[in-house]
Amino acid sequence: MFDDVTLKALLAEFLTENREALARIERDILALETDPDNTELLNTIFRHMHTVKGNCRMMAFARLEELTHAAENLLDLLRERRVALRQESCSALLGVLDTVRHTLDRIEKEGSEGEPDFSRQIGLLASLTRESGPDIAAPVTRSIADSSETVSATAGNTAMSGNVGGEHEAAGAAGLQVVRLSIERVDALMNMVGELGAGFNQLRYALLHQTASVGKAVEGMESRIHQLQDEVLKYRLQPVATIWEPLHRLVRDLATETGKKVILDIQGGETEMDRNVLLALKECMGHLLRNAIDHGIETPREREVAGKSILGRVQLQAEQKHSQIYIDVTDDGRGLDVEKIRNRAVERGLFDPRQAQQLADDEVFPIIFEPGFSTTDQVSKISGRGTGMDVVKNAMDRLGGTIAISSRLGFGARFRFRIPQTMAIVPSLLLCSGRERYAIPQANILELLSFFGNEVRKNVEARLHGFMVRVRERLVPLLPLEEVLRGAPSPRQPDGIQVTALHEGHECHVILLNSEGGEFALAVEKIEDPINLVVKPMPRLFSHLTILSGTAVLPDGSLAFLLNINELSQVSSLNPAGRSGHNPRH
Repeated sequence: MFDDVTLKALLAEFLTENREALARIERDILALETDPDNTELLNTIFRHMHTVKGNCRMMAFARLEELTHAAENLLDLLRERRVALRQESCSALLGVLDTVRHTLDRIEKEGSEGEPDFSRQIGLLASLTRESGPDIAAPVTRSIADSSETVSATAGNTAMSGNVGGEHEAAGAAGLQVVRLSIERVDALMNMVGELGAGFNQLRYALLHQTASVGKAVEGMESRIHQLQDEVLKYRLQPVATIWEPLHRLVRDLATETGKKVILDIQGGETEMDRNVLLALKECMGHLLRNAIDHGIETPREREVAGKSILGRVQLQAEQKHSQIYIDVTDDGRGLDVEKIRNRAVERGLFDPRQAQQLADDEVFPIIFEPGFSTTDQVSKISGRGTGMDVVKNAMDRLGGTIAISSRLGFGARFRFRIPQTMAIVPSLLLCSGRERYAIPQANILELLSFFGNEVRKNVEARLHGFMVRVRERLVPLLPLEEVLRGAPSPRQPDGIQVTALHEGHECHVILLNSEGGEFALAVEKIEDPINLVVKPMPRLFSHLTILSGTAVLPDGSLAFLLNINELSQVSSLNPAGRSGHNPRH
């Protein structure tokens, strides 16, 4: 009936539309568990399930059509209030979603649904249309995963499998493979391409006829190219909620499996990130949530004894600042036991007892990222083999990101990720240090200052805690960039050579900067021109150089490094140990 090209296009649309519908159904079922009297939610779920069934029928996937028809029958009775809404019903419907997703993946790979046997799930759905039982009791707030024994009744439910939550974790990634654009955005892109062509014609005419408008034509081309770059980069950006919303289901299943009550709180879900960053984050979130719920969050009884709410809380928070993405994963559970980590590290031969006791707490926490490292004595279906946290660390290394851990025993733990945008156009200021050029994001720059002759000695001072520069009668910490780059002694105690070098110079160029740690100044050899740079992340080989956040190719073909202002501010905070590992010239 259809040729191969048309059939392939129809199949792609079938997969995309159904996966989006399944995601909406899952989200609404989880909401329905906390608001069982919401008739509109039930109607919405029914409509989406009806769409999925109709799509399966149109594409002649008879077995999927039969399964979704059985689910549709149950939903129809639920919305007509002929059957009471019970948690068994929600679990059975969620199990259907997992099965359909798995079958869609098979269709995408093989082109057919095969010959799966859905009779057990269809029978379960049919039995739920006849049975009666206690209604769902609405929990206190949305996204509360309540422990119960009902999941065991759900055939095919992934919560009872060895890979708890695997199906819906994969669902979060499906949306990252397709970019959908509104017709307005397509029209905007076409207009930009048209303007680019017109600008090229103007430039060619100016060059051929040697007119005085060459400079103006070049500026016009530059502006149009930057607009086009900005627009195309936006197409790669998607909100982090794309991968976080499916985690509500993961938390529900994990809490059910472990007999705990857990709230998943998402903040900053609208924060947009490059799809490559989202794919790496998706890989991390599952491991972190498994650990948080299996090892961190206590049982309701344990929390009650500890004086906590019986509802454990896991919070995901995202924000973007200065071309950096910050992700916080926080729980209010047991926290990390520093002494237990320390002792296990000694048992594994990572440190001798004396070395381990000399480690500060913030030096002990990163040990959990060692491959195979685990402090638990029992391995569960969910976690305990020590294979999760090293995956998280490797994912961050690939992105050139960092992880900071803070924890207080008995009060929970926080994992903070700092990730550079995979690619971004950053308005920057070029500067020189030695024979190399660096760039600073203009968003961090407050003011540019230059001192000449006697002004250098008058405005640059060596104090007990380092160099200071006078900016309109107030002193601001001054960090000589050259000293940081070559790993010179800390400015806490400037030696005579450093002081003389600054004071005897005929000129001193200073950039006043704003960072998370406050204001500080950077002394540089030369300030060049402002420029818009297409910044890419640091190569993996150099990801340990935290004062550098990215690379960019300059118009002359040379390479410039983008300085990480927040990391530089930590060096300027006068911590002598802060310089170790910062030298990018070695």
